[in-house]
Amino acid sequence: MNKGFHKKTYLNLLDIGTSKIACLVVRLTDNKYVEVVGASCVPSQGIQAGMIWDLAAATTCVSEAIHQAEKQADHSIDSVVVNISSPELHSLHLYHEMNIPVGKPISSADVKRLVDEIVSVHVPAGEEVLHAFPLGYVLDKEQGNPDPRGVYANTLGAHVHVVTLPQTQAMNLLTVLDRCHVSVAMKVATPYASALSVLSDEEKDIGATVLDFGAGTTSYAIFVGGGLMQLGIIQMGGNQMTRDIAQGLNTDLRNAERLKVLNGAAFLSPRDELESLIVPILGDEEGANMQVRRSDLIGVIVPRLEETLEKIKFLLEEDPTFTSVAKRFVLTGCASGLAGLKEKTASLLGGVTRIGKTKQIKSLPNTYDLCTFNVCIGLLTYVLMRRQDQNFENFQSVGSPQSRLRKVIEWIKQSLS
Repeated sequence: MNKGFHKKTYLNLLDIGTSKIACLVVRLTDNKYVEVVGASCVPSQGIQAGMIWDLAAATTCVSEAIHQAEKQADHSIDSVVVNISSPELHSLHLYHEMNIPVGKPISSADVKRLVDEIVSVHVPAGEEVLHAFPLGYVLDKEQGNPDPRGVYANTLGAHVHVVTLPQTQAMNLLTVLDRCHVSVAMKVATPYASALSVLSDEEKDIGATVLDFGAGTTSYAIFVGGGLMQLGIIQMGGNQMTRDIAQGLNTDLRNAERLKVLNGAAFLSPRDELESLIVPILGDEEGANMQVRRSDLIGVIVPRLEETLEKIKFLLEEDPTFTSVAKRFVLTGCASGLAGLKEKTASLLGGVTRIGKTKQIKSLPNTYDLCTFNVCIGLLTYVLMRRQDQNFENFQSVGSPQSRLRKVIEWIKQSLS
C-alpha cells in the first residue's frame, strides 16, 4: 500500500551546479499534489566541473540560495535532497556468488551476507556507495529470480548496479552543507536526476540515453528495462564553449555567453557568411565594438561541440550496456538549447534524438524557466518514486564508510519486505 504524505510535508531540493545553485521548497499533501512554495537561483562560486574546489566560496552561494528559498517559503530548511555532479562518479556492474549450506533454504541472513560480500569484495576502498540497483538474483546459475528467500539451491548470486563516489568528494559537499547548518536527507547522481526529469516511463522501459549538457560537465544516463543501467560524466560543458568564444572573438565572458545563446548554432550555413554581429572588444575602456560574421562565431562553437560529442560517443561505444535499444537520445540541460544540437547529435551518434521537456510542476514562479530547475524536479521525482515503491531503490549512504555495510543490509531487507 502506498503511503500518503501528511499535511504540510515539505521537501527541500538543492541543485549544486557549476554555473548556478538552484533550490526548490515544495509542499506535498498527498502523492498526487505538489506545490512549490519557495524557489531561488544564484550564480555558483567555488565549483568547477561539478566539483567543489573552494569551500568558502561554495558555502557563500549555497547559503544564499537556501536563505532566499527559506524566506519565500516561510519555512526553515534543515535538510536537503541534493545532487552529485562529480566527474568521479563511477558506475559499476557487480556480480557475486556464494555457496548455500546443503539441505537449508535460502534465508534473509544469506541474502544479507551476499550483499555484505559484494560491497566488501568489489567496491574499491575510498569509495562511497551512492546508489545500488538490484538487477536480479541467480540460483544455481539460473537467472532472474526476484526473491530467493525460502528456495533451495546450492549457490546464490546477485547482479547489482552500483554508483560510487570518492569519499573526499562526499566530504567536501557535507562540509559545505554543514557550514550552512543543513544536513543531507538524500544524495542523487546528477545524470540520474536529470534523466528522471525528462524521461517517460515508456522510454525508460524501451530504452533511452539522456545527454545532459551542463555548464561544466556533459553526462549520460542509459535506461533499459525501466531502470538505470549506466551513467558517466566528462569534464566538458557550455562554459568551455563560452571561453572559446571569448578568446576567439576577443571579448569578455559575459558577452561571449550572450553571443552563444542568441546567435550560436551547431552547424554552419551559407547565410552565416552574410550575417554580421557586433562584438564588444575586451578591455577597451571606450566601449569600442567590432563587427564579425556569424560564421566566425559558429566556427568557434562547432569544433568544441563535436569534441564533446565524440568523447561521449567513445564512452558509449565502450559501454556494454549501450545497445541499439538505447540509441534513443533525449537532450537536456541548459546548454541543450543551442540551435541545431538535436541534428548534430543525431548525425554524430546515430539513432533518434529529441529535446527533453522538463516535467511540469505547479506553482513554479514565472520568473524562472523549467530548465533552471530540471535537476531539482528530477530530485523530486526520485523522492516520490522511492516513497511510492519500496522496491524501487531503498539504499542510500550519507554517513561514514563504516555505516555503508549496515545501510546496504538495510536496503536489501527493505527491498525484500
